[in-house]
Amino acid sequence: MNNESGRIIIWPVYIDSTRTQAEGRRIPKETAVSSPKLREISRAAGKLGLNPLVEKDKSYPKLWWEKSGRVIVDGKMTKREIILRISKMINGFRQ
Repeated sequence: MNNESGRIIIWPVYIDSTRTQAEGRRIPKETAVSSPKLREISRAAGKLGLNPLVEKDKSYPKLWWEKSGRVIVDGKMTKREIILRISKMINGFRQ
């Protein structure tokens, strides 16, 4: 799955518990992570075998003024499943 269509973009805002759903959070607040870092997302994606690629200078379209960066991963699962698993793994790292 090296072609772009087989890859999924993970923006930190998707799993950020400090963000609202209107701002881009895609999972329940209880499952989300407070201010996730790109390296945490990349590490979790790597442990899940998703071949992460970090792009630091990208901005989430709704928050275009913030250079939050993004992580591109293999689409081996649904986007929601990937986001939930990454968030759960980061919560595990932090404990």
